Amino acid sequence: MDVSRKRPPSVSANSTSPDDQRNRLKRLFRYFALVIAAAVVYVLLDFAIDTRPPAVQASYRFSIEALEPDQARILRQDNLSILLIRRSAATIDALEQSVESLQDGASRYSHQPDYADNPLRSRHAEYFVSYAIGTDLGCGLEILESGLREICGRAHYDFAGRALQGANKFPNLMIPDYTFTSNFSSLTINP
Repeated sequence: MDVSRKRPPSVSANSTSPDDQRNRLKRLFRYFALVIAAAVVYVLLDFAIDTRPPAVQASYRFSIEALEPDQARILRQDNLSILLIRRSAATIDALEQSVESLQDGASRYSHQPDYADNPLRSRHAEYFVSYAIGTDLGCGLEILESGLREICGRAHYDFAGRALQGANKFPNLMIPDYTFTSNFSSLTINP
């Protein structure tokens, strides 16, 4: 027997040819592409179709306890936070006269309903209503004696929700569509 002859390498069951590997990669890429396409379609449909019942968040009603002049309160319901301020006559006079320290004193670049297009940015001079979210970084508001401050940003606002001059530019607080009952004991927000 001649031992010098070499035997051809045996083909094991686990080895694959380059064509088999290429086909497997193509199949994996197709599956990956299908998963990505399904995720994109899901996200687009999720944003396009509102599956909530029509009555959910149609409006929010807040009962208001008596507020002292120049007192502010943040009202919360579900995921909505509303800032409510009752202003004194002296505060109203000061707000109507101060415009030099404001970024957008005339509220030209701010979101508000037509009835709030005035220096006090409110339907009723005594009461100010806005969303309780700052416009610098979008964080909640802190109530100070001299005005309002965004918790996680540098934004400061007066009691008309107007942005005070600072290092950064940011708009005034956003004002929702709202109505009070005749005795100001209830506030309805229509988001």
